[in-house]
Amino acid sequence: MEKVIDIEDRIPSMRKKRRRRANISFLLLVVIFVLVLLALLYFQSSLSDVSKISINETVLHESEEYIDQSGLYKGQSLWGFRAKDIEKNIKKIPGVKDAKVKRNFYNDVSINVAEWEPIAYVESQTQYDLLLENGERLVTADPDILSHAPILSGFNEPEATDRMIEQLQEMDSSVFELLSELRYEGKDKIDVFMSDGYEVHAVILGFAEKMSYYPDIIAQLPKEEKGVLDIEIGVFFKTYTDFYKEPIPVDMEIPLLDGKPDVTKGKPADVEIEKEEESEQETEEN
Repeated sequence: MEKVIDIEDRIPSMRKKRRRRANISFLLLVVIFVLVLLALLYFQSSLSDVSKISINETVLHESEEYIDQSGLYKGQSLWGFRAKDIEKNIKKIPGVKDAKVKRNFYNDVSINVAEWEPIAYVESQTQYDLLLENGERLVTADPDILSHAPILSGFNEPEATDRMIEQLQEMDSSVFELLSELRYEGKDKIDVFMSDGYEVHAVILGFAEKMSYYPDIIAQLPKEEKGVLDIEIGVFFKTYTDFYKEPIPVDMEIPLLDGKPDVTKGKPADVEIEKEEESEQETEEN
């Protein structure tokens, strides 16, 4: 009976290949085991906890307030929260336009908050609130949160306020910084008080475009006295003396009951008193 010989015993190269495949399989199993072990150790150790929460510079709220409202805290698992959920929490804060949360290298988390731009202060019942570019009013405990911003007073009509916001956003920064107060007078008319001492009467529609010529107009005005610049229709200027001057007293004769004229010089109150005294005297005589 003939002896059966394995073909691999007769071909050494095939035997080496089988041994190599076995070694590779064993090595792969070892690598997988080590990775799983390291992952378990990582998640069970403090290395997977949040150690630092960073946030960009903000204006409307303190950084700590954003972090508190986000739901993040140091020591929680870096992988125990969803970034989208944290972003939703931050967007609920008044004045927030957008928010992005990102896990950084190692165990740090960064928050980037985009705020609506504040453009003015607006009169409230007991204080001045911030008026944001989206029309939202924000109560703030810091009255100096803006280095410069005009005050809007009398803007009780939402539509007028929205139109005013649009005009303020379109204004040149150099002219915008000169605005001190804008007072709404109704029917789209506004009185604007400038920080350089002038007063401007205008309408909201086209206000930004007309005010772009403000520096050139002021440069052509006489320097003796400042005054009121009317740009509602065309351009007109009057000094404060001419615009707010008091009525000039005039001499006038008031006939009394006895037929004798009485001359007064611009004092109607005195005239009435004298007339009353004269009437009382005539009553006593009768």
